[in-house]
Amino acid sequence: MQILTVVIGIIFVLLLLSLLATTMMELLSSMFSLRGRNLTKALRNMLARSDPHEILVDEFQRNSLYRHLTQQYGREGKGFAAPSYMNAETFQSILLDVVLKGDDYANLPTRINALPDADLRNVLNQLYRESNGQLDLFRLEIQNWYNSVMDRAGGWYKRYTQKILLFMGLGIALVFNADTLALYDRLSQDPETLAQLVTAAEQYVVARERVGSPVPSTAPPPNPNPPATTPGSTPEAGPSFGNQVPINPFDTSRAANAPPTGQVPTPAPTTYGYAAEERIADKDFRTSLEELKGLLNNEIADIRRPLGLGWEGVDLRALTTYELISKLLGFILTALAVSMGAPFWFDLLKKLVNVRSTGARPYEE
Repeated sequence: MQILTVVIGIIFVLLLLSLLATTMMELLSSMFSLRGRNLTKALRNMLARSDPHEILVDEFQRNSLYRHLTQQYGREGKGFAAPSYMNAETFQSILLDVVLKGDDYANLPTRINALPDADLRNVLNQLYRESNGQLDLFRLEIQNWYNSVMDRAGGWYKRYTQKILLFMGLGIALVFNADTLALYDRLSQDPETLAQLVTAAEQYVVARERVGSPVPSTAPPPNPNPPATTPGSTPEAGPSFGNQVPINPFDTSRAANAPPTGQVPTPAPTTYGYAAEERIADKDFRTSLEELKGLLNNEIADIRRPLGLGWEGVDLRALTTYELISKLLGFILTALAVSMGAPFWFDLLKKLVNVRSTGARPYEE
């Protein structure tokens, strides 16, 4: 049980550092509209893959319904303006409006064949044939096509953000001198600090479960239409968002104040999770900044004192070559761990705390 206790302490530290990286990623995403840019890239891939002039993309973005989705609506020229999320029904509505240009639906095949992008023409003609010319089925086919593409777009975003989180994890490890190997040695040799840290970890898990903040993993749910989304709850998820997607999984204030989301009319379940992730994670800059300040001033500050995280009293010149290599390896391990995301570590911490609760605590025997 001693090893299990040490592991719980290490995981709790990695959890808090991962949450710090996650919150910083939210700040970065908000500042540079990363989700909006990713959505725009996906739209270009769908609407102008073989059209260098991107004529349809421009018309799509000038659509009033699209413009109402942007945070910058009515403030043209002030930063990048693109919605973080667009559901399938909205995409289908805008696309058909742009394709028809006010024409009658009876002329839809002719309008499709007049589109400037060859790939888009082929896709829409194929979907039109599969729907046997029935307008309602054609609309649903377009929505399914959009969901399929955006599912891949979500994967692109996950891989992109995971790379950023890896570098953030390395930066956090260096700033806080958070060496995983040294942390293991410290906890193995200091039972008093270990007991305090494990007690804090158990209280953390109990507190989060008590307020109803589910954090199963970082991935969006497999269906963008959660059956019943109520204030104070978030959709469940499966593993993993390319490991981390920048969501603060422990923020109960956001869940409590979030408006319920409506269902998107798709004809069948899909694996499209990007939309659900956007509804959960799209927060403004000020909210993320306040979370970052609170995390640094409370949770991180609490573990820094007993563990001695930081560079105070550390003389790198006095370290041997072996110690320097060991510290570098510890930093790399911390960076890799942080890039896996706070939800992963919270889920693992919960399981280990439950296992440990079934046996005697070593320092209480």
